[in-house]
Amino acid sequence: MTETQNRSASADILAKASRPWLLYFFAPFLLLSVTASLFAGHYGLFFCKLLGFGGLYLSIRWMERGIEESLRYEHAAIAKAPKIPWKIAGSLALFATVLFLGITTVEASWWESLIVASVTAGGALLYYGTDPVRDKLPRTTGDVNPEHLFRNLREAEERVAEIEKGARRIEDPELAEALGKTLHRAHAILETIRSDPRDIRVARKFLVVYLDGVADVIRQYHTVKAEQIDPPMRRRLIELLQEAARRFDEELERLRSNDLFELDVQIDALREQLKH
Repeated sequence: MTETQNRSASADILAKASRPWLLYFFAPFLLLSVTASLFAGHYGLFFCKLLGFGGLYLSIRWMERGIEESLRYEHAAIAKAPKIPWKIAGSLALFATVLFLGITTVEASWWESLIVASVTAGGALLYYGTDPVRDKLPRTTGDVNPEHLFRNLREAEERVAEIEKGARRIEDPELAEALGKTLHRAHAILETIRSDPRDIRVARKFLVVYLDGVADVIRQYHTVKAEQIDPPMRRRLIELLQEAARRFDEELERLRSNDLFELDVQIDALREQLKH
């Protein structure tokens, strides 16, 4: 299984783990009740239950988003706290839904509906937990500005995602393998930076130039028809990606050994290499 496939499988697992199954359990029963009211000709109840079903759906979606972001936050070495507290928003939507259904369809009193809605929403929030509120940073940040760090990491991750998207469209096995190795090294460097953000000063320019260069190569590859890529061009592309992977290996070793030195000469050499 390739690196890209592994990450896709991890994303699928994360998506399944983020499902608020407890709330999903109530959805079929409410849907059956909506259908029963429609066929019975109780259109007022049908409309109220339909609105309630919409509120439950909204609650599920928001809670699902909150659980997914919390799982990502928990498993990441460095992460920015979510801007929107999705779990709290989902719990509030659930509270409003239960309160509305209690008053309009069960004909319960305000106080009874309020108590049931509070217990339901509070129970969901206690069960699924609250949203992260602080940015997650390792202790070894030094004097690195957190916003600067998050921005640089996000830019690098976006470039890697673009390369991975292009890699999925490559049908040449040898070329795809060479690109996969390069991506594997890039992810390793990003993980190293996440564990020790002080490395961002050295690695930022390296990542920008190398990732931009690889992304440009893949873009150009996809603009040329397969039959127009002759053996010499194909070999050069493979050698270029292999060279990029080798340089990534060297950079990874430097980061892990904290050997901070000037990279301009190597970076300029690669920039010239990618132009031809």
